[in-house]
Amino acid sequence: MSDVEAAKSAGKKVREVLFFELETLAITGRKAMFETLQKVMKSKDMDVTKALFAKCGLTARPAAAIQAMIDNSGRNLTTGDQLAEQAESEMKKFFESDLELNPALPPLIKAAQEKNIEVVALSPWGEELAGTLMKKLGLDELGVDLVAQDCQEAVFPRADHWLRFLKQREQDTIPVIALVTSAGACRGAMTAGATCVAIPDEYTSFEDFSGAKIIMDSLDEMTPAEILDMVCRH
Repeated sequence: MSDVEAAKSAGKKVREVLFFELETLAITGRKAMFETLQKVMKSKDMDVTKALFAKCGLTARPAAAIQAMIDNSGRNLTTGDQLAEQAESEMKKFFESDLELNPALPPLIKAAQEKNIEVVALSPWGEELAGTLMKKLGLDELGVDLVAQDCQEAVFPRADHWLRFLKQREQDTIPVIALVTSAGACRGAMTAGATCVAIPDEYTSFEDFSGAKIIMDSLDEMTPAEILDMVCRH
């Protein structure tokens, strides 16, 4: 039982909630997306460079990225759905492969829980896949909760996603901390009132994270105590 679960059992109210992006922070999901799109779009003689990926590929799931790349090419391709299915299949293979949890995440989770901050993973891949991934990475054993939505939209989570999640969880009146890896997720979280910690990767480091409380190249750049001291409101 985590410290937060123990606090709940004792009737204590969670003081804050910390969300993080499951596929792009806990593991290297964005790198896998880049490599998947390179492989799939090669069949259409389309070279997915880092520049093209940065322009069109920073989406929650492959379908929106593929359509954006087709539109950007100016070509009249009608195989977008088929390509998206191939890409989804490739990504699911990645999620089923041997994966390593970001080593900086467990210490931060534990430090947050010790402060009675609930930790929640966010995923656009639906409950079944995300739940399996949580178990595989040991996040469920660490007492991390999951909010998953089967989302094919370009940006996840947007501001309306954040607001809906918080309302559904009856946490719309307590402070929120968001660990985000893209500017889209950062803007959405800040619009919903969250304090943001931005950890851009090699594909999103060029983006504008203005408004984030902390911007780091990697999650281990600061200690968990230093991070929480800067973002906690209580």
